[in-house]
Amino acid sequence: MIGSGAEYLYGLIVELMGKQRVYGIESPSYEKIEKVYRAYGAAYELLPLAADGIDGAALAATRADILHLTPYRSFPSGITASASKRHDYVRWSKKPGRFLVEDDFESEFSVSSKPAETLFSLSPYDNVIYVNTFSKTISPALRVGYMVLPEKLLGPFREILGFYSCTVPTFEQFVLAELISGGDFERHINRVRRAKRKELAGGN
Repeated sequence: MIGSGAEYLYGLIVELMGKQRVYGIESPSYEKIEKVYRAYGAAYELLPLAADGIDGAALAATRADILHLTPYRSFPSGITASASKRHDYVRWSKKPGRFLVEDDFESEFSVSSKPAETLFSLSPYDNVIYVNTFSKTISPALRVGYMVLPEKLLGPFREILGFYSCTVPTFEQFVLAELISGGDFERHINRVRRAKRKELAGGN
């Protein structure tokens, strides 16, 4: 699903999943995440971050049905969820009715030779909503975000939100499609990652 930026997609998530659910949000986190949930009248809990992701006790005690996570690099703390914490999130989500929103902003620029697996790829429960944008990989001026839904939510999305028109101009979609299908986008990502690795190597 394509929309004009991450904040717009957050709103669609609340409309799709319902404001009667409780949403768990990392604390601290990108301030607009909390503002969107508040603006839509959704109930939410702030879950404190530890060194490797959401604090284990807070995760076990939360009343949330849905966790909104930024496992690659939470802002403003810079905390990255460890591999074991990612598996904790997936295990937490196996209870029926629970979902994960994976906000994967900027993960394409990971300098690791083996980037961490996404929650979307790890979960066997078909319950991860994957969100990302092109604002970091291409330009902040390009207001294009995308959301990959689990298969079980495709029907409800069409039923509840299928009347919406896409908020991203068709021309911009065609340009992005050409960049991706032609391999230019992947080459650009690889160039930036190589440059970042050189920077890190030079700083050691």
